[in-house]
Formats: sequence, structure tokens, C-alpha cells
Amino acid sequence: MSEQANDCGCCAGSARPPGVRFNAPGLPAIDYRIGRHGEFKAALLARVSSSRFPALAGLRTRENDDFTIAWCDAGAVMLDVLSFYQERMANEAYLRTSVERRSIVELARLIGYRPSPGVAASTHLAFTLEDAPGMPSLAAGPVTVPVGTRVQSIPGPDEQPQTFETVEPVLARVGWNAIPAQQSEAQTLPAGTRELFLAGVDTQLQPGDMLLLVGTERFDSSASKRWAVRPLLTVEADNDRRITRVTWDEALGANNLQWNSDKAVRVFALRARAGLFGNNAPDPRMLKLGYISGITTWPWGNNWANYQIQGGNIDLDGTYPKIVAGGWVVLAGGSGSEGDASLPGEELLVRINSVRQLSRSAYGLSQRLTRLKGDVNPDPAHFALPDTLVLAQSEELRLAPRYLPYPAYGAELALDRRVADLEPRQPLALSGKRQRLRIVADDPALKFVPDGGTAVATRPGDSFVVLAPPVWLLSPWELALPPWLLEVFLRFKPGLTLRWRLADRSGAEGVLDGSPFSVALEPARKDDPVVSELRHVAKPANAVAHTRDRTVLQLDAAMAHVYDRTTLTVCANLAPATHGERVGEIAGSGDAALPGQRFVLKQSPLTYVSAATPAGRASTLEVRVDGQLWNEVPSLFGRGPREHVYALRQDDEQRTIVQFGDNQEGARLSSGQDNVRLSYRKGLGVEGNVRSGQLTTLLGRPLGVKAACNPVAATGGQDPESRDEARRNAPLTMLTLGRAVSVQDYTDFARSFAGVAKACAIWLKSGPARGIHLTIAGPNGDAIVAGSATHQHLTEALRRYGDPLIPLRITSYAPVRFRIRARIKVDAAFVVEDVLKAARQRLHSHFAFDQRDFLQQVAIDEVMAVIQNVSGVEAVDVDELYRLDPGATPDLVARLFAKPPQLQPDGSVAPAELVTLDSDQLALEVMP
Repeated sequence: MSEQANDCGCCAGSARPPGVRFNAPGLPAIDYRIGRHGEFKAALLARVSSSRFPALAGLRTRENDDFTIAWCDAGAVMLDVLSFYQERMANEAYLRTSVERRSIVELARLIGYRPSPGVAASTHLAFTLEDAPGMPSLAAGPVTVPVGTRVQSIPGPDEQPQTFETVEPVLARVGWNAIPAQQSEAQTLPAGTRELFLAGVDTQLQPGDMLLLVGTERFDSSASKRWAVRPLLTVEADNDRRITRVTWDEALGANNLQWNSDKAVRVFALRARAGLFGNNAPDPRMLKLGYISGITTWPWGNNWANYQIQGGNIDLDGTYPKIVAGGWVVLAGGSGSEGDASLPGEELLVRINSVRQLSRSAYGLSQRLTRLKGDVNPDPAHFALPDTLVLAQSEELRLAPRYLPYPAYGAELALDRRVADLEPRQPLALSGKRQRLRIVADDPALKFVPDGGTAVATRPGDSFVVLAPPVWLLSPWELALPPWLLEVFLRFKPGLTLRWRLADRSGAEGVLDGSPFSVALEPARKDDPVVSELRHVAKPANAVAHTRDRTVLQLDAAMAHVYDRTTLTVCANLAPATHGERVGEIAGSGDAALPGQRFVLKQSPLTYVSAATPAGRASTLEVRVDGQLWNEVPSLFGRGPREHVYALRQDDEQRTIVQFGDNQEGARLSSGQDNVRLSYRKGLGVEGNVRSGQLTTLLGRPLGVKAACNPVAATGGQDPESRDEARRNAPLTMLTLGRAVSVQDYTDFARSFAGVAKACAIWLKSGPARGIHLTIAGPNGDAIVAGSATHQHLTEALRRYGDPLIPLRITSYAPVRFRIRARIKVDAAFVVEDVLKAARQRLHSHFAFDQRDFLQQVAIDEVMAVIQNVSGVEAVDVDELYRLDPGATPDLVARLFAKPPQLQPDGSVAPAELVTLDSDQLALEVMP
């Protein structure tokens, strides 16, 4: 071919048209275009030069403005458009590759799946009734809070008010408004006691005063030895509680085996100290009476005649008008060797039968005295006149209740009074402030270790908030301490180590290991926030126990917080409520001549609530035709011609369409004027997951109800299913077919349940944990706690559609955060701040909750690959990568593992973990 021919380009290109592409399995899109504009045009131009078309041999130009070339170009454009839409149609024909929501919806309908329209959040509302302090007759009686009582939220920034309605009636009582937790208990003063609490702050006691403790047995029998007298070591008045705390050195029962009794003890202050008459008598040898042959003589020998207690009379060395019959005196000292270290020598307790004021002359003395006659005659040999101390003028003091010094936590809750009519399974709202812990020892080894941070030395006076019950580090075990044992440890301060889970003043969480010598409990502060939680009374009939003056409850689970018990209150006026507001409307008129009539709800979105169905939801729509209630069904297919049923569909604008039958599949509507009436609730989605304490505005106030509030945050709200979620969830219905048989079925069933975002089921075969353990997580990483509507209904659904004989445990997941610190080398052609911002966004998106799954690990290679794919990054060096476990220290770990559900030593099961990046623990630096 000549050079000139080559220059015109008339023979360039290939006459072969583009071919069909090959697609490997598992690709996210189908490459189905046989060609594009350039390829089609090149093929047409090559055909123009083909020898098969000699008539076109004279066409040697290939300029675009030529009419023939323009027609080829137009044909290439047409083919490009047709092939594009052909490829789109091919992609839309498959669930995995389709991108249009309508395609996914229609494909899902082929297997009977409808994208979830969302579900409403749920919570409990605590109602406060009108009370009348000091005038109980004016307080509101038991009030029934009806179904449909509306409470609206106070919106925060960029929020809209949300309305909740109660879904069950509740009988509320004034006495259930705010029941305080047990603050005190009756003092029993067992052996070993070194303190007691007295009522009032005007006891006029001082250190060194004598306190007499008398068991009730001693009032009936003088032979009883259950009594003790102690000199006071400290006297502390508590003006807030109006009590006085007194202590002594020697424990009760140290030398008294009879002290171990459970009977009551009465307490007396011995206000006066006296001596026996004659204790200060002169030495008779000082009285010189005469000489006999130069020898001095004494008529009484070396002592006075009858120099001892006589006839059981206790003669005091003065007048004591405040000593009265019925009181007590203690003779102490004497010549014996018994007694206590605080009062060595013999001790004798005497109850006074009579008191006389008289004069007496003896032992060289003459004075007025007080003569006591008691129920016990002192032994003159044990109580010599000069050596005996008489403690008298007894004044009874009232014992105050012993205020409990330890916090409230665990699964047992004692109330401060007896509360009637509480029942098993009844919901309770617990509210209060967290307990505080104060450092009291100057110990350099005592350090607070923040999660993921370095240890910080503590100083005396540092105060922390207690986040979890302390544990006893008894190698190799960690034993949780019940509240009463914590009090024992903090009172007697044994040489052991306790681990505390704490938060410092900046809110950083961590652990502190220390001896009971080093710490002390501290009351909550005024500015500490109030925390709340929802608990239920346990199921057994004995979960509610009553004593003479209080009620003790067994809860369905341990309390989530460690409360300062002086601030803890319980509200039992709780009613379940869900997001949504009820409306009513006239849908239109039925026409028996029209098959398959449809009506569109005027307000949207229709509220769906959590329910124990395979889908996990149920609509709140009620349809009445001529006043008769019709029933909702998933589909009209296979329904009889006389069945009064309807089906619901959602369009792309989230409008709800009510579809009626045609007398072949479902009955037709009867003719009538405005005879189709609807009643439903509107509102659902994550916007209903309001914070605790946000629902406070009563839109309808039942008589006697003063206020309402949600003690815990609303949970379970889920937006309508997105395109990608529908693509992922639609096949799950075919995997389970509405049943849970295998372990994987439990995972798939839970994953497609409304209000559940992720699920992981495993089979445990050892000990008491044998059975299926299911870990679940809510939308956006929210916890699905036991007792919530989603948790309860999922449990019921799996019992109904799974094997009811298989042990099943459902727990909320364990969120685990990790930290990244990396250095990045940025290309000089890029703006450093923009590259760092893009890298942060890429990391947060890649390691977000929606992108991770249970048991999914994090590798340093993955982190580096994510950063390296950001435009402008030349190199990256990861310096820190580690899990933010309690007590974790900065480190570089090549691979972070998410733990599966694990059996614990106590028989419980730790839930599965899901590892995500902590938003505050990402540090990106520029590499020099």
C-alpha cells in the first residue's frame, strides 16, 4: 500500500466488531457491553474500507465533517447507548449487581421478601403521681395510666420532638414514686464490735466517758454475764443524719463467751464516778492512843475493824441525787485480777433496787452518803473499799439505725421500707449517683492506669468515680466482692489487693490496684450526674421478700452501676411505650364493582413495632370496613374469596399502600360512602432513640399524674432498610425459610430480625453453658440489653420458630476499641492538612461499625493499606496499634483479634467482640 494511502487513514482499524466480555464469578458488577463508542466507530470505518464493499472504494476521506463519516459516528453513538442500557439491564437482573432500589425490591419479592420499613424505638415511661407531704389523705390514690398516654421529647440541637405512647395500662401508686434504697439497719452489736451509733447529736458524751451495754437477758436474770462497760475512744456527731458515732478500743466479747447472742442490747451512759464510803479513811496506825511498857498499841490492829462492804450495802462516798432506783451501777477495780484491759480488775454490774440518803460514822469518818441496795451483793473480798471505782448515774441512750457505709450493686436490692404489691417480673427504674472512692494513703506504688494510657501516680485526696464492683485479686483468680464483704475489707483492712474500675475527674476510665489501707469510700458530690437503668424483678415467686420493716428484691440481672446508696431511688410506676403517634382517617369509599382496590395512607411513615414474628415487627394499622375489623396478611396470594384481609406495600417515598382483594384472592370491598376507615400510628426510625430523661412533656395528663420521664434511653429504632441492606438480607429468608434449625440459622434469623444489625451464634457444649449462645448488636452499634423489646421479642421468636428445647442465651455484644498512631510522608505536591484529613476519614469509614463484623481481626497490613490508598501519601509507618482493654499500655501489635463468645470460670459466657476504631484514639503525624 502506498504511503499516500497510509496517510489518508482509509485502511486503518479493524473490521472485527467488539466482542462479549468474560466475567469471573463473584464480581460486584457485570461487564456486559460488547463495545463503546470508539470501538464501534473504528469497526464501522474499517468496514467502509473493506473489499467486500467496492462501491465505497472511492470514499477515501475519514474527516468527521464528512456526511458518511458522520453517519458512522451517529451509528456508534446509538450502539454505545444501546450497549450501555443492555449492560444496565443485565446488572439489574441480579440481586448482587443491581443498583436501583426498585430492582432490588422486585427481585426480593420473587422470594417473598419485603424490605424492612423500619421499626419504632421502645422504652419505659416512669410516672410520678400527685402527693401531699404530711397529708396522705390528699394524695392521689392508685391511678390507672391508660394505653395511649402520650409523652413528647424535648429536642436537642438539630432534632425534632418525638412522641411516644404507652402500649400497656399500668396501675400506679404514690408510694411507688421514688422508693429509697436501704440506708440503714438495726444495730446488733455482735462479738468483735468496736463502735455503735446513737440517736441524736446532744448525747453530751466525750472521749473517756463510760458506756454500759446491757443485753436484755440481764434485765431478767442477775446471773447473765452479757454486759460490758467501755471507756469511749472517739465521739463523732453527724449533724446531717442526726446521729453520734462512738468507738472504743477493746472489742465486745473479748473475755465474755456469753456475748455471742442475737438478743437486743440496751445502752447507758454512766455519768458519775464515785468511791465507796471509807475509801479515803485515814490509816488507823496514824492514831497514837498510848504506851504500854514503851510500846505503841492500836485497838484495831493494822486496819479498821469491819473495813469492807457490809450486808450487801453499797455506800457511796457522797450524796448523788441523780442516782435512782432501777438504774445501774458498775463496781470496777477491786482486788481481783479479772476484767478487761480498759478496766483491769473485777467488774460487777448491779441493778439498783433502792436508794437512801443517810449519815454514817465509821473508819474515823462522819459524812452523809448514798446507800444503794441492788439485785447482786458485792463480794467484800473482791471489792476492797480503797480500790473500788463505782460507775453510776446511768442514763439510757437510744440506739440509732446503723447506716450502711457500702455502695449498692449486684442483683439484690433492699428497699428502705416495706413496699406492698410489688410482683415478680415487674419493671423498675433505678436512679442515683455513682459511688466515689478517695485515696487516703501516700503510696508511690498506688497508680491509676487509664485505658490505653500510661500509669498516673495518685495522691491523698484524689477522688474517683467507681464504675464497676471491685474484685479481689486472689491469684490466679479475680473474685467479685459482694457489698457486705467489701464493707468488711474496708473496715478491718486486711493485707490484700483490690482492683477498682474507676473514672478520673476528666472522665478517663481505667483501673487501680491497691490495698484497703489506701482507699476509702466517699459520698457522691452535688455536681455528679444522675445515672439510671431499667431492671425487672426476677421471675421466681420469692423474688419479692418482706421483713418486718423493709422489702428485699431479687433483680433479673446485676445493677449496671455502683450507686451511692444514699442517692439511689426506685420507681415502680413504669409502663412500656413505643415511638409513634396515633392518628385516624377516612381512607375512602369501597366499591364492590372494582377488584383490588388500593388506598394510600395520608400520613407517613406507618409505625411498625417490635414483635415476636420472623421479621421481628408488626404494623400498628387497623382497617375497618363498615365497622368490621379486617386482618393484615403478608400477601393476598392463596387467600380465599371471602377472607376479609389486606396486604401492605411500601413505595420508594415510604408511603404505605393498602391492597384489598378481588374475590379470587381475598374479598372485595363492599360498596359504601366513606366506609373504609383507618387507625394507625405514625413515626419510626433511629430518630426515636431518644436519650434518657428526654421524654418529659405529657401531652395528655391522666387524673392524678404529675409528671413522666424515660429513665433509660429508647432503643430498637431502625430506619427503613437501605438498598445495600435489602440486598444483603433478602437471601437470608431463603436460608432460614422462617425457621431456625442449625447454628447458622440462628445467626441468619437474628440478622434479618427488625432492630438487629449484626448477629453471631455459636454452640457451647461444656457445663452449665451448654447450648446456643447468640450475640447481637443494634443499629449504629447500639447495645440490645436484656429486657428491651427487641431482646424479648427475638427470644420469643427463636423459641417459637426454633427448637424450644435447646438452651438459648442472647446477649448484647462487647464493643472493643483500638488505637492507631501512625506517621505519614506526604507528597510535596499535596496539601498536608488535606491529606491527613482524608486519611482520617478513610480510616474511620473503613473501621466503622457498619463495615466490621464479629470475630473480624485488624492487621497492621490492613491499616497501612488503607492509609496508602489515600492520594498524596508516599509512605506510612505505624507506631502504635493496640486494643484499648482495661489497663492496656501503648504497644505495637501486628494483629488485633476479636474474641468469640467464651465460657467464664463462674459459668457465664462472655459475648462476642466487635473491634472498631475509637474516634478519639487516632493520631496521625507527618513524617519528616
